[in-house]
Amino acid sequence: MLTNDGCRITALFTIIVLFVSGCNQSPRTTQTPHGKSQANVGLRGVRHKGVETVKEDTVPCDQELKRKEMAERMDKLDMLYTARVAVDKDSKMLDVPTAFVKYVNKEFTVAETPPEVEFSIIPVEPKFVSVFNNQYESGWWGNYCQSNFDESSGKFYSGVADHGTYDPHLYLVEYDPALKQVRCLPELNRSLGRSREHFGDGIIHGWLDFYQSAHLARPHLWFCSYWGKFPEPEEADYATGYDGGHIFSYDPVTEEYIDYGAPLPRTSWPYHRVDGTRGMLYAVSLFNEFLSWDINSQKVRWAGCLPDSMKWYTRAILLDEETGMVYTTNDDESDPERHMIRYDPVKNRFSTLDCHMPKNTRTGSYDHMRAQTRDRGPDGLIWGVTSSGQLFAFDPDKEAITDKGLNWPGDSRYTCTMERSPGGRYIYYQVMSEKNGSPVIQYDTETGTKKVLAFMFPFYYEKYGYVPTGSYSFKLDSSGEKLFMVWNGAFYDYDGDMGTERFGHCSVMLMHIPASERVE
Repeated sequence: MLTNDGCRITALFTIIVLFVSGCNQSPRTTQTPHGKSQANVGLRGVRHKGVETVKEDTVPCDQELKRKEMAERMDKLDMLYTARVAVDKDSKMLDVPTAFVKYVNKEFTVAETPPEVEFSIIPVEPKFVSVFNNQYESGWWGNYCQSNFDESSGKFYSGVADHGTYDPHLYLVEYDPALKQVRCLPELNRSLGRSREHFGDGIIHGWLDFYQSAHLARPHLWFCSYWGKFPEPEEADYATGYDGGHIFSYDPVTEEYIDYGAPLPRTSWPYHRVDGTRGMLYAVSLFNEFLSWDINSQKVRWAGCLPDSMKWYTRAILLDEETGMVYTTNDDESDPERHMIRYDPVKNRFSTLDCHMPKNTRTGSYDHMRAQTRDRGPDGLIWGVTSSGQLFAFDPDKEAITDKGLNWPGDSRYTCTMERSPGGRYIYYQVMSEKNGSPVIQYDTETGTKKVLAFMFPFYYEKYGYVPTGSYSFKLDSSGEKLFMVWNGAFYDYDGDMGTERFGHCSVMLMHIPASERVE
């Protein structure tokens, strides 16, 4: 149930309970499907050995049968089922789509040297599902989380999920550039012991962050889970034992999950970040509830709605690790200019700032922040982009915003991931939609110029039958040479419009950026 200000009555009650009693939470106990207690990790953590991913013998439902037939027909070079890695370096990647030729050397330039790109379809199981639960009728499998890079192993990590409700599937994904190998790590719901009769978690939607807490032997990947039924599960779903989105960490070495439970019961988390300097996890729910959770004590600092006239936007958490301050844009209807909101974890207080999102150059609208760089660059700035494609730079010291103009000249400018080069000069991002050519863009912060490193469409469609439609997930290695990307897309008989088929077959791409195209 929702109140007039958009927050649920249950959440308002829970915040009082959690905020007052957060220091007195009792240790959590969890039973396995066989009734055997698991060893606790700290106050709340319960360890689960990952269940090996195996081929699932399922009969696709009617919607999926149609996708299966088309995908198999369009899979020109045997990529769909093999998980093989194809490598391309082709000047055709630099061909500008006809509609954008007029913008060359005016709105953007094109790289002189094509990159080498490794490409593989993520080997999810099942590839085509037997029960279609996705309310949006889009393609089944999708990637919506940010990636990360493990410098110690040289491997990249991301996540994919199937929007499932009952019998859902949520995988972390590992790519090893040395072996040119992509694999799905143990499926989350099965590793927790959930059966097909249990409502589970069908989406991962925030950042994957490495952090080693006081209770861990090595850094883990931290994330929160997100349900796949909207706006929220029903009483019958909760009756199966589901209590909302949980906090998890994953050990890539032992392939174990640690489940820290639901910090705010009956809510779920479409966005989350970890402050690795202070050991704090932050998340926001579908209903604008904000979570501040101390990783080392495993206790809630804040869980619930913000004060009057403030709403934490559900798709943005900007974190400044130098000061520990956390920011978003105001989702309250009383604030059309989308002012920044600051959370101070020391004072446990929220403030509305004077600065607000820049006005869109083309539409005149003020839109929410949708993506941002991970941390400050050498210039002391954190860069971001609004949901309508207006770039900006945020100065955490002055708490001021500078408008940097549109991210792309086309009509589709939606950007969900930004990555900054190690030296700080370049920002990498993409704008969703194959109608733009699915460009990988390098923005020069010194000159304000945009350069396309490659147009992924139509190259991958013409060669492989695969349409890369957009990415939520860019991550550079430590040298800035390798750009890891997870793409949503599909093997699809393209006729100028993907319709609802923009998802379904997630792929990994590793772009080797030529040294001549990234001089810092």
